[in-house]
Amino acid sequence: MTPQTKNVQPASLQKKGWNEREIARAERFVNVPRPYDTHFSKIVFWSALIVIIFANFIVSLVLIPFLLVFHDALLYSIIVLLAGTIGFLYKHLITDIGHLEQKHHIWASILIPLIAAANMIVVVFIANEFIKKLETASDLQNPWLIAAVFSLVLIIPYVLQLLSKKN
Repeated sequence: MTPQTKNVQPASLQKKGWNEREIARAERFVNVPRPYDTHFSKIVFWSALIVIIFANFIVSLVLIPFLLVFHDALLYSIIVLLAGTIGFLYKHLITDIGHLEQKHHIWASILIPLIAAANMIVVVFIANEFIKKLETASDLQNPWLIAAVFSLVLIIPYVLQLLSKKN
């Protein structure tokens, strides 16, 4: 059922005197995606991806001071919290867009975690350079592990949404 058919209730139409043929015809008419609906959905989809990429970039910049100061459990808790927040934003923006093909969802589910991972790797390398130059007692962070954790947590809300739709 598409978002448009939520308001079409066959039982209420039958009460108004519609027959089965008329109801089926109305449902077919409502369910047909129009070209402008699809075009608008694609614009919203790409805009949402840009918003997610921008939010990911901002979060990675906010994470730099935490990478310099915190270690292990506290650092990874902050990373999970920030990645989860961006992940829920991502899920909300992407899943609520109608008239998208499966390929758009596949693209998004691959592209966003890859960009997030690359972004995190760069940010951790920058933070490690700060640690070296400041000669602090802080340990260098593992960019690959942080990128993997961030990317996996980022995509979890979207994957859970997909699994709940299948069930």
